[in-house]
Amino acid sequence: MVSAVAKSMLRPSPGAGLVADPVRPLPKPADPQKLARVLGGRLAAGYASLPEHERLAAVTAVQDTFAAAGELTPDRLFAADLDPGRLADALRRPVHDLADRSQSLYEELLRLCCAHAVEQLTAHPAFAARAAVEQTRRTGALLREREAALSSGVPGPARSPEGLAFEQRYAGFVARTHSRLELFGVTLGGRRRAEWPLDTAYLSLAVSGETRFTPHGEGPGVPDGSPTPVKVEQALSDRRRLLLRGPAGSGKSTLMQWLALNAARQTFGPELAHWNTCVPFVLRLRSFNTPDGLPLPEDFLSASGVPLRAPQGWAEELLAAGRALVLVDGVDEVPPRLRARTEQWLRSLLTAFPQARYVVTTRPSAVPEDWLASQGFTAHTLLPMEREDIRAFVRHWHDAARQECAPDGERELLDRYEASLSQAVTTRRDLGRLATNPLMCALLCALHRDRHMHLPRARKELYDAALDMLLVRRDTEREISSVEGAVLSREEQTALLQRLAYWMIRNGQVEAARDEVAAMLDEWLTVMPQVRRQGDAEQVFAHLLIRSGLLREPVPGYVDFVHRTFQDHLGAKAAVEARDFGVLVRNAHDDQWDDVVRMAVGHARVDERGRLLRQLLRRADKVRRHRHRLVLLAAASLEHAPELDPVVRREVEARAAELMPPRTPEEAAELAKVGELVLELLPGPEGLDAETAGAVVRTAALVGGPAALAVIARFREDTRFRVTYQLSFGWRFFDAQEYADAVLAGASLAESFLHVVSPAQVRALDRLPHIERFHLKGNLGVPEAIVRSDRVRRLFFNDDDALEDLSPLSRMARLELLGLDGCPRVRDLSSLAGLPIERLHLHHLSSGLSLAPIGRLTNLRMLSLDYGPRGIRSVADIPTDRALTGLGLSPRAAHIRLDGLGRWPRLDWLTVSGAAQSEQLARLEEVPDIGMLQILNDDRLDPRTLARHRQLAELSLYACELTAQLDALKDLPELRRLSLSRCSGTIDLTPLAGQEHLTIHISPGTDLRGADLLPPERLKLLPS
Repeated sequence: MVSAVAKSMLRPSPGAGLVADPVRPLPKPADPQKLARVLGGRLAAGYASLPEHERLAAVTAVQDTFAAAGELTPDRLFAADLDPGRLADALRRPVHDLADRSQSLYEELLRLCCAHAVEQLTAHPAFAARAAVEQTRRTGALLREREAALSSGVPGPARSPEGLAFEQRYAGFVARTHSRLELFGVTLGGRRRAEWPLDTAYLSLAVSGETRFTPHGEGPGVPDGSPTPVKVEQALSDRRRLLLRGPAGSGKSTLMQWLALNAARQTFGPELAHWNTCVPFVLRLRSFNTPDGLPLPEDFLSASGVPLRAPQGWAEELLAAGRALVLVDGVDEVPPRLRARTEQWLRSLLTAFPQARYVVTTRPSAVPEDWLASQGFTAHTLLPMEREDIRAFVRHWHDAARQECAPDGERELLDRYEASLSQAVTTRRDLGRLATNPLMCALLCALHRDRHMHLPRARKELYDAALDMLLVRRDTEREISSVEGAVLSREEQTALLQRLAYWMIRNGQVEAARDEVAAMLDEWLTVMPQVRRQGDAEQVFAHLLIRSGLLREPVPGYVDFVHRTFQDHLGAKAAVEARDFGVLVRNAHDDQWDDVVRMAVGHARVDERGRLLRQLLRRADKVRRHRHRLVLLAAASLEHAPELDPVVRREVEARAAELMPPRTPEEAAELAKVGELVLELLPGPEGLDAETAGAVVRTAALVGGPAALAVIARFREDTRFRVTYQLSFGWRFFDAQEYADAVLAGASLAESFLHVVSPAQVRALDRLPHIERFHLKGNLGVPEAIVRSDRVRRLFFNDDDALEDLSPLSRMARLELLGLDGCPRVRDLSSLAGLPIERLHLHHLSSGLSLAPIGRLTNLRMLSLDYGPRGIRSVADIPTDRALTGLGLSPRAAHIRLDGLGRWPRLDWLTVSGAAQSEQLARLEEVPDIGMLQILNDDRLDPRTLARHRQLAELSLYACELTAQLDALKDLPELRRLSLSRCSGTIDLTPLAGQEHLTIHISPGTDLRGADLLPPERLKLLPS
């Protein structure tokens, strides 16, 4: 018994997972001499061309290095911060008698031995206790060192006692400042605003996804060949620099508030756990629209209204150490004349502090999508809320309202209101079009409650009703009056707020100094004596700030509107009343004036609407670079014109028709803003090429509604991939069963996957027994309708963190492709044995998942890995004797060596990741006869090493940095396609200009030279 207990105490822990297959686990760890010998043998296959005596010399040199260093005690490993690279650097010694290849083996073997040595220490049962002691000692030493530095007058860095204490104070301030969300309409008219705990109120929204780099998957191969929406947390998880684009009210600022709160509290979930070490700095660009310029790190706190004084150098050290989270909100709120200055400021920060994390928000049209792409920023767009998001928001809003109210009777009413509105937003087309972002959803919730379930149908009516509710009715109904010494009617408040809004719009401001506003009010009151008699400008200002519900004081001394939408609505009315139609037309090309112009059309009288719309069209003819934008703006404004001269309406519609059909997803998104009018102009499917037909379907899907469904149904028999992909994509915008019956039941979808993203869609699958390919995204499990079908051949699961049991798949006798991506609870692949699977994609799975069961997949031809399978050190360890034709090793499988690749002579496509695998490929004596090669994340790629692959037809380089130019690719006679995605540095295409058979695809923001030498049909843009 004692022996058993002793053995259990000595049993090794799993370790830190630094290496795939540790050498001889505890209780008898291998010493460094044995590590070098065993691991040298493992590396031998990769150096097969190296003479045996040179290989042994390299191994001996590593053993001598360890012998010279002495015993590797735990203290020495802790001194290297348990970093194998630092340990190798500390141990390395000059070895002059090794040839170049032997020297490479020495370096690789030394690093590998150090990694195994650290792994052995972390696997020891006493490691946790020893690490705790070490941490305590280091903390004490650091504090003593900092105290000594402070006493000697040396300024302390961020980790000094003063710095650490300040960090705690600052985190507390940020948490308190950002912990509450103003939820529009929950409490109206009272003295305090309606606030709700942000961590409860926050609703995770979807953003546009990236095109994942998948083996053989650019297009119909696997479902993620095209971008699919992802939750914003997922988009942030593996990016240090993100540009987030979204229209007004889409939740950009709320997201920044949520990021700041969680960073301050260190409460990010698993996807963003590595952000918990960050210190947030919230920089709202609206506050810096002055000649004084933008803040330096030492001014971040004061510039953002934080009344705390940081230790000297505190912010700068956090930025340099990579612990700063810089949240830059509102590029669109910077006047166009100052945006170049803002860009230069950001570039300077990135150059000085490249390790910090940056999130930047903007409206979509304020800057190009590839803005700062060359600086490593990834652009994502916040997408309109879908049905499930809207229902969740309605539920959240009413939960907050129930917390605010006391009487049980009102709670019962709120239950009825919630049920009624949830039903209305999914059945009423007019409401569904309005409820596309958090602001509009909150407006609908508030008005639905205030008007006892009677809602306006048009956007302008919605804003007017909201203003009526905010400015008059709630104070009147609650018998609140003259609290600030002034009583203003709705018309008087509106007149003053309109003037303020229009002044701010004309001057490109989203906030104004309080004393400046008071001075303007004093001027405006000269023509409002009835108000002047009630009090001075300060009293009137206080009334507007406290009672109107439309103004707020974001930082002391400054005022803004609670949302830009109200500023635009009021400013547009002021412009119309001032007959400033020329001003509106002159600024219509500026994205900041989009909503102002559209709302002005709604406010104007019939004859004024006609003149304004015609002036927009005339300016479109004169200013060619803004032609499309101005015509589409005029067309989008028609929905705000309930009454209009028919001749003008036909003229605008005719000009919009000239822009038909859309040809790209970007054009589809712009046309969809026009609304239902565009549906009557959409052609097809006859006479349209595949790309245009797909864009037409996407336009209709984004518009939505019964008429859009009819347009999409015209394309349901189209079998071209670009069209069928959009048929699948459009399902999420409609009632699941209606769309299934009207479109999908008659669509073959050909090479496309049917994208299933909601439980409602899962329930509709019984209506679609003919579909052969499914892509399930989210926690949807394994739908019975798919398992029962005898037609399903391809099945892909994405981001299902609840999926665990794969046994239902054993009934799918025709399954040829299976993908598991982001399913961490899957622990066993045994259920797949005997299935006719030919292609298997295993991405982002648990590192403990064994590949052993794939040995029983007798039809397997293609295998893609993006995780570290247990026991797989090299390609030779992959347990299949099938003759694979495709192998993908994505970044999480970058540690797998390529030894044994020659066992598959028919290998046609290959993906490798990282410099190590890329260099191993270049060293292989037997050159694989591949036609498609993808190289990911190689920061020192020499294109000359690729010239040996004479059969190469497609070459894709993703996130690579080239050490030489592309001249060598001219020696590849079969090369037809070259993709360069997110590759850093300047890439010179001049050597390839003469390769007339070669088409080059590049990602936005790539720094190119010689691009002008290629015709447009040979140089294409990849999706961002």
